[in-house]
Amino acid sequence: MGTDIKVDKIIFYDGLCVVCSRFINLLIKADKRKKNRFTSVQSKFAKKYLGKRLDSDEVGKFIVYTSNNKIYSRSDAVIQVFTELGGFYKLFGILKIFPSQLRNIFYDFFAGNRYKWFGKLDQCHLPPKEIADRFIYD
Repeated sequence: MGTDIKVDKIIFYDGLCVVCSRFINLLIKADKRKKNRFTSVQSKFAKKYLGKRLDSDEVGKFIVYTSNNKIYSRSDAVIQVFTELGGFYKLFGILKIFPSQLRNIFYDFFAGNRYKWFGKLDQCHLPPKEIADRFIYD
């Protein structure tokens, strides 16, 4: 892992997933302060970073978010990303009233069917040039 990559506020997502790519586009627009960076789980950086922290068979099955030296995954990652955006998005924090095990049953069901329901991209999502600096590729 290069020393030039700050490992905080990074969203690791499936770059081949249509829903995930749309989710990232939503976050880019919502993140007015440009605090988050993004990388697909297919990137070399993600494989190296996540490979040390997750079981290899888990990488790519769900979203992962690093923030303030903590790693969030599945529904916890989605809720944390939105609440840290602030404003209206803080309302997502109310979902924490449900235990993560319960939330993750729904999350895992959706994640397990996302390709079947929405399709799969042929290549990883490529951002426009004006926001390319917010993405980590290798």
